[in-house]
Amino acid sequence: MFQYNTKQKSYKIGKYYVGGDPRKTPTALAGTIFYLHQKKIFKDERNGKIDKIYAESLIKKQEEMADKTGLTPLLDVILSYEESIEPLLNFVFEVSDTPILVDAPHWEIKQPLIKYLIETGLDRQVIYNTITSSSFDEEFQSLSQTDIENFVLLPIESHYWTTEARMNVVDSLINRALSYDFKAYNFMIDTCLIDYTSLGIAMSTIEEIKNKYGYPAGTAGQNLADAWKNLIPKFGNIT
Repeated sequence: MFQYNTKQKSYKIGKYYVGGDPRKTPTALAGTIFYLHQKKIFKDERNGKIDKIYAESLIKKQEEMADKTGLTPLLDVILSYEESIEPLLNFVFEVSDTPILVDAPHWEIKQPLIKYLIETGLDRQVIYNTITSSSFDEEFQSLSQTDIENFVLLPIESHYWTTEARMNVVDSLINRALSYDFKAYNFMIDTCLIDYTSLGIAMSTIEEIKNKYGYPAGTAGQNLADAWKNLIPKFGNIT
């Protein structure tokens, strides 16, 4: 089990390691905070005004669970509005030393995010989440002007539901990213869960990536619950 043809890449991010031989390195698990319309947490969503006590309690609970289970904690920080970038990032860096994934939904938010990361020097500390198959050349060029070393790549493929087709997109996205002058090429691959029918493809693609490239790879299981329209009628509001 877990025998790969390629040496597994491992990245030191703060005091934690992500990736490496799964027989020796703990699995990394990312919790998401400040997602759009998250309950109880926002006082003014657009301007990043939050209930800091509640937000910090969620972050500390994740860190405690990581300590108990041995998992490596990551914190995925959703930045839905330009005005929220500074206050939300200032807050999470103040209360946590967990590796931070900066997660802006589209280029209109990513542009000011990248500018802010450069101006504050936080680009040296974050994981950029994400570069996708549809990212513009302008995004790649902007990232090459930063000191960001760690990137999540999201190879989206929704036309051909096979591992081979997904790997073709993976290959293309990796090669495209490697063609730009990034500070480092510490890639983590999210194999893209769209709905329940894509689960098998996402899981098999993880193994293919690790075998071919050695990059850390995983996926976002929560997307399945989000896409399941009958979840609440069947089980109630459990989110």
